[in-house]
Amino acid sequence: MTFIHKFTRRKNLLPLTGALMMFVASCAPKYNPTPAPDRLLPEIQTGAATFSASGGVVENFYLNFKSLGNVPIEEYGIVYAFLPDTTAVNLVIGSSYPTAKFKNAPRIGANTETFNISLPTGMHALSYRAYAKVVGGEVRYAPNRINKTY
Repeated sequence: MTFIHKFTRRKNLLPLTGALMMFVASCAPKYNPTPAPDRLLPEIQTGAATFSASGGVVENFYLNFKSLGNVPIEEYGIVYAFLPDTTAVNLVIGSSYPTAKFKNAPRIGANTETFNISLPTGMHALSYRAYAKVVGGEVRYAPNRINKTY
């Protein structure tokens, strides 16, 4: 085979190689990432607590989930404080204020739990609000807080 013959054969392969590469590239799966869904956190409202008929005990706490969101809820309930009067305090979990953790799985709508918490002497007000802690540690609080004088 002469040099010219070899060169001509290789020259004919170039268009074929180019076409083959374009075909392979067009068959390869396209990278089209699906965007991660937005984190939707729960929406919660504080409901009215009930006191026992005989007095001296908080029987039930109520809260209402408007939305559960799409991030799993680890814990939810009521953070509360007994106070000498209805002074506003920063009710957050992990502080010096106790929590009433609900045991049942959260559901849209009304959620209630019985606690039977004794009212301490010398205190005349109860301030409380609902919270929901999601996976990752973020805490959502109800926009409303309830203050009751007893």
